[in-house]
Amino acid sequence: MIPPRFPSLLRFIAPLLGLFSLATAAPPPVSDFVKWPEVNEVRISENGRYVAFLTPSQVRFFDLNVYDTQTKESKKFDLGGDDVTDFFWIGGDRMVITTENRPNYRGRKQVFDVKQGKVTANLTYERQFFQLISSLRRDPNLFVARFFDDGRGSAGLAVISTRLRPKVMAGQDNSRFNVKEWIDLPKGEFHGAATDHEGEVRVAAVYSDKKLRFHYRAGPKEKWIELPFHYETTSVIGFTPDPDLLYVAHYAEEAKSSRLHRYRVSTGDFGPPLFEDATYAMNDAELFQVRQADGSVRTAALGYHRDLYTQLAIDPLFAEIQTAIQAKLPGRQNLIVDCDQAMQTFVVASSNGREPSRYVIYRHDTKAFLPLPAPTPWFKPAEMSVQRPIKFTARDGLVLEGYLSLPAPAADGSKPPLVVYAHGGPWARDTWGYNSDAQFLTSRGYAVFQPNYRGSTGYAKAVSKDDDFEFRKMHDDVTDGVKHLVAQGLVDGKRLAIYGGSFGGYLAVAGVAFEPDLYRCAVTFAGVFDWKQLVKQSWAQSDDDRFNYDRLLEKLGDPATQQERFQNISPIAHIAAVKAPVLVIHGKLDTTVEYQQSTRLLSELEQRKVPHEQLFFDTEFHGFSERENYQKFLTALEKFLAQHL
Repeated sequence: MIPPRFPSLLRFIAPLLGLFSLATAAPPPVSDFVKWPEVNEVRISENGRYVAFLTPSQVRFFDLNVYDTQTKESKKFDLGGDDVTDFFWIGGDRMVITTENRPNYRGRKQVFDVKQGKVTANLTYERQFFQLISSLRRDPNLFVARFFDDGRGSAGLAVISTRLRPKVMAGQDNSRFNVKEWIDLPKGEFHGAATDHEGEVRVAAVYSDKKLRFHYRAGPKEKWIELPFHYETTSVIGFTPDPDLLYVAHYAEEAKSSRLHRYRVSTGDFGPPLFEDATYAMNDAELFQVRQADGSVRTAALGYHRDLYTQLAIDPLFAEIQTAIQAKLPGRQNLIVDCDQAMQTFVVASSNGREPSRYVIYRHDTKAFLPLPAPTPWFKPAEMSVQRPIKFTARDGLVLEGYLSLPAPAADGSKPPLVVYAHGGPWARDTWGYNSDAQFLTSRGYAVFQPNYRGSTGYAKAVSKDDDFEFRKMHDDVTDGVKHLVAQGLVDGKRLAIYGGSFGGYLAVAGVAFEPDLYRCAVTFAGVFDWKQLVKQSWAQSDDDRFNYDRLLEKLGDPATQQERFQNISPIAHIAAVKAPVLVIHGKLDTTVEYQQSTRLLSELEQRKVPHEQLFFDTEFHGFSERENYQKFLTALEKFLAQHL
């Protein structure tokens, strides 16, 4: 049973929230905020011998490094010019790496053997693309992959084998050459799968007959059965050793928030809640489960986001290790992110909020701590800002949360200007920790407010569920949060700006359209300004994603019959009210939000003679994948804010 009480993590960061010394030196250059951290993605092999991590390469992404805990030696592997973007362990010596070698290929997946120091098998070949789902324990050569419907062959989930090699035959499509067998899925539009600790697909979500259905099987040879779950109220969190029991997060009618349950498949019984938090939801909770050498699974901890991320020990050994780590690294948030099968060697992400997490290797048998290199040695942590968790009350009485980051105090004692930094989604949330955009802005003298408006995930029903498509209410929440900060005397109420990407980009333009006298300027990246246009885009893409199109119609209504509602929520219809300058940014390859949303906004701004600037990227999708483009964006952002704020 998970303990019902736990200490607040606020006491760990209280010493970090004091005022900074007066700013006198020049701020760090833009390039410092664009660099990759010196250490990324630290993960330990199952036997605990090797710790792998990524370091910035001389190309675009990363080099693969492995530290041997026995020999105490660290080695950087030469991959012949390949750039590593990701990896994960599949045993004591082997891992799957994802590499790029532009313009030759992107996203190639290979098996890399650390002992041999080389690639031992290819999972993907030229012109082949799939999503890798898992590695199968029953055979080291087998993996589960999702193939997409590209008109070149079968689509769906398949077991692929590294023993199968491509054969070149004229006039024959060979993109599915490595499929050993197709997984027989329930009929419908595929929307995700969950695998157990053996890598077997146990849960599949498919959309059929206007319903997103969840199907379960006890093993790879068992029949699928439909679970009576609704996607709005229940989600699978993890598996238990008993095939009849699943860990699920569930919003019961009588509960304020979703609770953790062990759901019994055979009877459809959720049982009593194992854990609940009336303020925060369990939907995005993570069970820290360790697959041990004998194949058994040990559930060690439950992690979920409060105002700070919280790890609750379930296993006594995990609690003992947490205590030892906190004693060694006081005044910091210390999260265990990985461990070996024996639960003796651990990877700890230790954060003070002023820099990316610093990774530490902890050996419980010897009580030894090995810190890996500092992530951003070019910064002086004492001069960086820290997110301060805050609460504010919306106009209808709903209590919401957010984060405030303050710059160094001005020499003349004046209050700082504020940049509202609204997250996307809207079904996402901001969390506590290092944020490069926020740090960049505070280094330039701006306070940064990151509001978790209603619809943000991870909260009770009243926040996350009840109004999750009420976009104007979300805008009002942001406005109310800003006015709260001004009323508290924390920021200069006459120097306010708003910035965001995706749905945050919508909120940025909504801010200057619906509150024309509040902000001095707005910055939008890949935003939605016309919801009717987004519904049309979703219809055009509905051959592959009928679920999301139908969901938009259900939640927002049909634009043809509810014109007034769409007019009300779409800032494109209110540009005549905009007074503040707007910086419009978009990637031309974006398939999530078409960049025509931004070109139309620019046309309206031009027609209404609203001051505006634009920055479009030919090679970007729905976000930044190119560091040089990210630097161009930050440079343009700095110039725009300096001019108008």
